[in-house]
Amino acid sequence: MKTFRNIIAAENLDLGCLLKDGEKYFAHLKINGSERETLEKHTNLTARYFLELIAGHKVEPVIDNLISDLVKGNFPSAEDEMLSSVKSIFLRGIIFHDFGKINENFQAKLMQNELFKEEENGINTEHSILSSYLYLAHCFRLIEQSPFGDDEKYFLFILALLFSYPIRKHHGKISNARGWKIDQNNLIFFRKYLNNFYEDFNANRLGNFLMSRNHFLDNLFPAIRRKSSLFILLKLNSSLLTASDYYSTNEFMTGLSISQHGTLDEDLRSKIVKGICGIPYNKEMISQMPVLRTLDTESLKQCSNENLNILRKKLACEMLDNLRSNRGSKLFYIEAPTGSGKTNLSLLALAELLEDGSDITKVFYVFPFTSLITQTYNTIKSNLGLSAADIAEIHSKAGFEGFNGSEENIDETSYMRRNFIDHLFTNYPVCLLSHIKFFDVLISNEKDANYLLHRIANSVVIIDEVQSYNPSEWDKINYLIQMYSEALNVTFIVMSATLPKIGKLLKEKSKNSNDNFIYLIKDSQKYYNSPNFKNRAEFRFDYLENQEFSFEWLAEIVYRHSNEYCERSSGVSVLVEFLTKKSAHKFYEFVACSDLFSDYVVFIISGTVLEPRRREIISILKSPDFRNKKILVIATQVIEAGLDIDMDLGFKDKSIADSEEQFAGRINRNASKSNALVFLFNSKDSSKTYKTDLRYKQKVDTELYKEILRTKRFDYYYDKVLENINHDNQNAFLSGNLADFTSQMDNLFFQNAADKFKLIKEDTISVFVPLSLKCTCFSEYELSFLEKFTGYNSNDCYVDGASVWGIYKDLIHYKTDDFIMRQVDLKTISSIMSKFSFSMWNNPYQINLLKHYGEEENGFIYLSNYQEIYSFETGLKTDIETDCNFL
Repeated sequence: MKTFRNIIAAENLDLGCLLKDGEKYFAHLKINGSERETLEKHTNLTARYFLELIAGHKVEPVIDNLISDLVKGNFPSAEDEMLSSVKSIFLRGIIFHDFGKINENFQAKLMQNELFKEEENGINTEHSILSSYLYLAHCFRLIEQSPFGDDEKYFLFILALLFSYPIRKHHGKISNARGWKIDQNNLIFFRKYLNNFYEDFNANRLGNFLMSRNHFLDNLFPAIRRKSSLFILLKLNSSLLTASDYYSTNEFMTGLSISQHGTLDEDLRSKIVKGICGIPYNKEMISQMPVLRTLDTESLKQCSNENLNILRKKLACEMLDNLRSNRGSKLFYIEAPTGSGKTNLSLLALAELLEDGSDITKVFYVFPFTSLITQTYNTIKSNLGLSAADIAEIHSKAGFEGFNGSEENIDETSYMRRNFIDHLFTNYPVCLLSHIKFFDVLISNEKDANYLLHRIANSVVIIDEVQSYNPSEWDKINYLIQMYSEALNVTFIVMSATLPKIGKLLKEKSKNSNDNFIYLIKDSQKYYNSPNFKNRAEFRFDYLENQEFSFEWLAEIVYRHSNEYCERSSGVSVLVEFLTKKSAHKFYEFVACSDLFSDYVVFIISGTVLEPRRREIISILKSPDFRNKKILVIATQVIEAGLDIDMDLGFKDKSIADSEEQFAGRINRNASKSNALVFLFNSKDSSKTYKTDLRYKQKVDTELYKEILRTKRFDYYYDKVLENINHDNQNAFLSGNLADFTSQMDNLFFQNAADKFKLIKEDTISVFVPLSLKCTCFSEYELSFLEKFTGYNSNDCYVDGASVWGIYKDLIHYKTDDFIMRQVDLKTISSIMSKFSFSMWNNPYQINLLKHYGEEENGFIYLSNYQEIYSFETGLKTDIETDCNFL
């Protein structure tokens, strides 16, 4: 198959060769009208960036394989010429995307080009639809003159029609590749533009072809095989087109050239590998691997910190050995107990993959919670000595690195513009993303999300805490992971202490299993059942079946066990978790009014407690000064999100088994204590919180539930869920199942496919609390940003939330032609505002309650009179019902 460079040269795909008098057309006009960019220059620059992107991310072999799979899946004996023709159709979409700017109205009105006068053409100044038409004209001529038979030509005609769609939509989102058409009136107007390219073009034949699009896309399209490859090719084409167009337009408009695209080079690859293997703990483990291989876990039954560390090392050794013996695989599980150091295990796996795979271009860590993103980002960055150019956390709460003047030949404005573009396009070799962001890249039809699809190619993707995703989406997650792993050469590592084996979910009725994942810990049960992990926090069910739940009853139980523990130790830290914010706050208020805990330091962490307060509490809990005190923390499920805290005793409201185990991970985290217990009680709130969850619907009986938690055999629990999902997926007519989802993809209904996949289905709204926060809650860049807008003075100790809100309102209403700097300001203020905000269900009743204390504006509830219902220490008062456990 020809390379893209060879096709450009062989087919003269240069605007100067294709378009008559090409030098008189302009593509862009600078904001101040001082300079215009010719269409030829923009087209060539877009092509240059396209070639840079596919080279940097090694995408061309991926595209070649997809084209080969698509073509040979329909024409098994197809030769190189046929494959290259499809590749040319793909490439011409990039080259022709702006040819419609020859529209005289676009030139006269938007480019102020005095060589043109406005004319009636049916589309005013629009250019994308005309670009699609001209692209189709060129492809039509190419295909008609080709030596292929009718079936092959019809196939190529279909592809040309489909690949004209990303051109049509390159300024917006893609919806339905088979649903757009050029109406007959436009065809009449468009004929004249063909004279700019050809002298002998048969416009009637082209018109007949375009008017027959229904025949091709409705009657012939269904017979095409390998539609998943076609779906990915179209998304890739749109991704590369829009990214290349963005880069080239930005370079002209701002003068900022992007030369680094955030990929691993040999130096960084070596630095990461050496950094991971050079961590003292890992270095010692690697040197001990011959001994660790022969070590029997049965010999490590005695509970001690020493034995726990040996078990962790043996687990890491086994993982590396299994990875080395499955070097050709792309799908891996890491299933390891809480407290085994999964982040470090994933880093060791990454080092092994990087050392062995020179084709790996990027690393993505994917997490369900922003707290985990930040925690892991700090760990990796500090332990490996990575710079801000090497690693980034990409999520709504993440801010920018401030300008420090250390780089030569770049001013602050250019630096921040580049910073914005780097975040937008994940121009960092190591990226930590939210799960919403990552899966949007795979399936969303939105332009900004699809920018990044080509950057997933040849990457390593590590997905943590997969059980936190809605089980109704597990089959789709598995399908997307397996599809993209094969198509884009992506290595996936899926890990958790409570790991649903999503690979067991069926894709086809005829197969018993599609589980292509390699279990890097083949017999994880020997670790789960080791006393050093299993008994680190013992589950107790003494109060699980108590029929008369009350806060008074629970308080007495918590007090009794806490005091018993305290008698054996110099202090005690206790964690009590509820499933709803309402219950957590009611218990907190009961405890605050009770004499039982008068000598305890009591905290509450819920979804309405602001992030700075949560971090403050966690810092206190980890402080040596509080090690010998009596501490009681009352929380909602936000505490389960991998937070690095180590408590002595736990009390948890019964929910689902994996949630109980995640909670237990906060108790005796380092196995340094004896008699650490987790007591389960039942307030009956689970029926409200989990009523739609497929795990809760299994109705696991109490004895099996206890057995699962004792033995850590979560497969007993998950397999029932997977079995029910598989059963539903056998029904081809059931709306919302896997067959329905893949059907939308196969039919190239991008909008419908995206709508069928929702990791989070709940509708929420943000609440802004304009209290004052310590300036230590903010980065230096954020403080300098606020100071620029007179929202902070360097002599101040606090940042006033009302001032922040005022800056936000000013920014969203501020009109400027500098789009990128406006986005930089909005991204920065958004990061700052997240420290003053929490989420709640978008329920009209709840919103109306809050409106008594503020107003709804600009997508927020602004609590202007928060003092009556909100405090920094405890969050929202109990009588305002907002049971939302978002981070």
